[in-house]
Amino acid sequence: MNIGTVIGFVFGLFILFLSILFAVEFEFGRFLLFGSIESLLIVLGMTVAATLIAYPFQDVKKVFDDFKKAFAEDESPVEQYISGLATISNTYARGGDTKLSSLANEYADNQFIKEGLEYIELRYTEALIKSIMSSQIQNEHQRLLSQVQIIKNMSANAPAFGVVGTLIGLVVMMSGLDPSDTEKLMQGLGSGMATALLTTFYGVLSSNFIFSPIATKIEKRIEDQILMMRVCMEGIILVLKKTPENMVRDQLKVYLPVQWASISSNNAQQMTES
Repeated sequence: MNIGTVIGFVFGLFILFLSILFAVEFEFGRFLLFGSIESLLIVLGMTVAATLIAYPFQDVKKVFDDFKKAFAEDESPVEQYISGLATISNTYARGGDTKLSSLANEYADNQFIKEGLEYIELRYTEALIKSIMSSQIQNEHQRLLSQVQIIKNMSANAPAFGVVGTLIGLVVMMSGLDPSDTEKLMQGLGSGMATALLTTFYGVLSSNFIFSPIATKIEKRIEDQILMMRVCMEGIILVLKKTPENMVRDQLKVYLPVQWASISSNNAQQMTES
């Protein structure tokens, strides 16, 4: 569970509820006025429906998986990969091709590294390995960004469908007013307008509090994943050159952002031995 994401949502909901309570002067009966199942159904239902129309079903299904991943713990095994590639380079320099296949099998969880080691075993040149792996990185980047674009599209659609719900509510409200009773007319206008505006409220809230933040979070994770793939590609090239272990670590650390570049030779050695 990602603590930061959970805290953000809980704190945001707390501030929202507290603000509404202050607005209604802590009259909990009036607080319930902000709850409207029909308004919520219009906003979320129409947003999902429009997304299904615009994108293939399998892509939309993956988006909902991304929503779950947004709450998962941030994982960055880059230190593990750097240490592993450094050890592989050292082993490869000593043992040659004979041990490379077995080393590749140890990376069944990372197909990118496994394929890179297989390219070395197949005697691909450095230029060819870079070309293939760079294309793989670019394709993966485009694929992941397409998922984010779906969420951004949902963020843009939600407020629009909020307005649609408001218009529906206004039509129903106006058609049911009785001009012969002034007091009833004013009460109906006030109550009906409040209900109609709730769909706009839900649309803006879901866009800026759910869809947009999650899209930003997933974008950041994509950047981290692509950076990790680039680090792995450079590590494969260093393995091809049979670069000494310490040099592999030092050269790969250069590609890491500040928050990742905390790998010392001692720590890496401890990770390898464990």
